[in-house]
Amino acid sequence: MLYYAEGLSQKIINHILTARYLLNGYQLGIENNLFEPKVDFGSIIILTRAALETYLALNYIFIAENNHSLQDFRYLCWDLAGYLERANMPAKVDHHKQLKEDEAKQIELIRNKLLINGIFQSLGPKVQKKALNGEWRLTLGWVDLATRAGINEIYFRNQYKFLCNYAHASRLSVIQIQQNKTFIQQKEMALFTVNTLIVVLAKHMYDYIEIMPALNVLKVKMKQYPIILF
Repeated sequence: MLYYAEGLSQKIINHILTARYLLNGYQLGIENNLFEPKVDFGSIIILTRAALETYLALNYIFIAENNHSLQDFRYLCWDLAGYLERANMPAKVDHHKQLKEDEAKQIELIRNKLLINGIFQSLGPKVQKKALNGEWRLTLGWVDLATRAGINEIYFRNQYKFLCNYAHASRLSVIQIQQNKTFIQQKEMALFTVNTLIVVLAKHMYDYIEIMPALNVLKVKMKQYPIILF
């Protein structure tokens, strides 16, 4: 399980570092012609949403409940979802065909583990079906995961709605890209979103120390640990 906790953590950090790099802006040039410098704040916003959702998944599976049985159950649901996401994808080359066969066996194995899991057995039929179909959050929405992670509900709802506008083909996102034409305006739009990345980074640091056994000593030795979230 810790292997995938580390993977989720790497994904969070990668998104944040890439967003930080994009914040510097870019300037296109064709032959001897230089265009006006720009900040791709739309991509930064999309990366922010990805980092936020990845953090919420990490917290939900490995931190939110101080209960190893529940953590194991949530991990099984999330793990199964990952295999199911590409179970129906066509396989053309031999290597992919073999991989698909191996993963089909893994899907069956995880489902069997769920069927004998005590927490799974305590759920109603509809929720059990969600778990077996790869809906790893079961009946919870992203806002539920956010509040369980200690993020203010009103803050999250406002921020998340804004972030989703850019991940999809929202008219609002198009208007804002068209209206913010100068480098300064684009940087301001990006910095507005960076505040959310700072929240994600701080909360991730706190949780990462909690998850990784080798880092637990920092909870005692690191004076700043109790105030990371504040």
